[in-house]
Amino acid sequence: MIRLLIVDDHPATAIGLGELLGREPDIEVVGVAGDVERALQLVGELAPAVLLCDIQLQDEPGGFEILRKLSHESGPRVILFSSFDYPAFRQRAVELGAAGYLLKTAGVGEIVDAIRRVGAGGSAFDATAMRDAAGALLPPSDRELKVIDLVRSGWSNDEIGVRLGVSARGVESAIRRLFVRYGLLSRTELVTLAERQGWLALTRRAGDA
Repeated sequence: MIRLLIVDDHPATAIGLGELLGREPDIEVVGVAGDVERALQLVGELAPAVLLCDIQLQDEPGGFEILRKLSHESGPRVILFSSFDYPAFRQRAVELGAAGYLLKTAGVGEIVDAIRRVGAGGSAFDATAMRDAAGALLPPSDRELKVIDLVRSGWSNDEIGVRLGVSARGVESAIRRLFVRYGLLSRTELVTLAERQGWLALTRRAGDA
């Protein structure tokens, strides 16, 4: 019997999925959590073998935080579950030791198959996911992501400099380095690339920091 904990901040989704998966003869849904703290608490109390964990929890990439805090030797194996098909998300999942990555468009049969494979010690990354993870571009630093996020919000170099405590010339240099690194020609291309790769979704919006 595979002991499963579901982590999702949408109660209706978590409960509905739990009811469907709990019908399987070899899967026992031992609990449901809606945030990082509760998930980690239930891991300690219920000792699940597998976590099916949403990446975005309360508008933050909480699934990655859970992965970072779990022991890969004695803790449960984690299948990340996401609405976002971002190369950066797949890459981060692999780096942090996830056992699988599923999109929320997956059917129940696919989810059940992934849980069984991971519960048996295998992985639930398909070939496309592994290729995307391996081919994902190296993301900018946290500081550079803040610059890109503020560029996306329409801030000028002077405004970004004031916000981040650097000179406008320093901001301009940072943006030019990003242009060279990724072969870009404009601020619009930079923002488009960051959104397509999922880099900005990996961190809190700069304006909210």
